[in-house]
Amino acid sequence: MKRLLESADRLLRPIERAMAYFAGIVVLVLMVLGVAEVIGRSMLNAPIHGNLDIVEQLMIPVAAFGIAYGQSKFGNVRMTLLTNRFGDRAKWVAEAIALAVGLFVTYVFLQGSFLKLIRAFSLGGDTPEIGIPLSYGMGGVAAALALLLARLAVQLLEALRLILSPTAESSIFGQTAH
Repeated sequence: MKRLLESADRLLRPIERAMAYFAGIVVLVLMVLGVAEVIGRSMLNAPIHGNLDIVEQLMIPVAAFGIAYGQSKFGNVRMTLLTNRFGDRAKWVAEAIALAVGLFVTYVFLQGSFLKLIRAFSLGGDTPEIGIPLSYGMGGVAAALALLLARLAVQLLEALRLILSPTAESSIFGQTAH
């Protein structure tokens, strides 16, 4: 099971990294767009047509695409302050509970975002000023949540494995044998 989980972890890492890099590039694009809008509006009296629609759609990857990468690096808000106070087995039980809750919540959000994506494809819908289809953004959210769900599942299974063998090595949690 350890090898299978490590393989899944190695498979997810480049995808998570690519999505996080893409989100970073989008932040750069948003900054350039903001500067161009200010210069165009103030100096040239020519604002960028559809700027608000573009910014709204570009905020989706900024907000969603780095979540799974943050979870893989444990860079998000976690219960680490609480779980590190426990001993070996109790620590992994607490981690497993926290990851199970996160997995459930992510599944509920993914289900809702996927249903909204299906509805957007079937009914259409676009931004008010320049008509960017809303389904692109909804698809991005669904993809980001699906990746987060996969990351949480791998980490939960690893935590369950460590409950059975609390002193075992774990490359996923960055833990070495005692």
